[in-house]
Amino acid sequence: MWPFEKPQVTIGPMRSDHAAFAAKLHSASFAHGWSEDEIRRMLSNSGCVGCVAVEPKSRKPLGFVLAQCAADEAEILTIAVAANARKLGVGQRLLRHEIPTLVAKGVRSLFLEVDRNNQVALKLYNKFGFTEVGQRPGYYRLADGTTATALILRATIG
Repeated sequence: MWPFEKPQVTIGPMRSDHAAFAAKLHSASFAHGWSEDEIRRMLSNSGCVGCVAVEPKSRKPLGFVLAQCAADEAEILTIAVAANARKLGVGQRLLRHEIPTLVAKGVRSLFLEVDRNNQVALKLYNKFGFTEVGQRPGYYRLADGTTATALILRATIG
């Protein structure tokens, strides 16, 4: 049984009623998490799309991804996976579900920002063909008050 085995996962569209769990998961995943209201506001934007991963039997949320579309480009705003489901393929499953959704909306280029020290995320993004196109020194403020450089990554998806 997971977390020792890969969890069974169901992926579906993200809705406003997912905002509470998403805010909790985002706050547990990042030094400066987003509130439930912030996530609801994002989801109310017509260009914002996302999906959630849940464990089918318990319906326990395991992760989510949010993206913002503009013309033929989109940006992954965030991707978060529950601590006990990390390194088990949940993030990869979320991206495999979300990217075709973005392509269907006419997106050709997908961008994201990631902490240059987040090797697990960089490995994941590399699998999807993301390459570095820029950097933002001091972009992230960490929990200890220090800052980290964000790498700007881009992938051609359509």
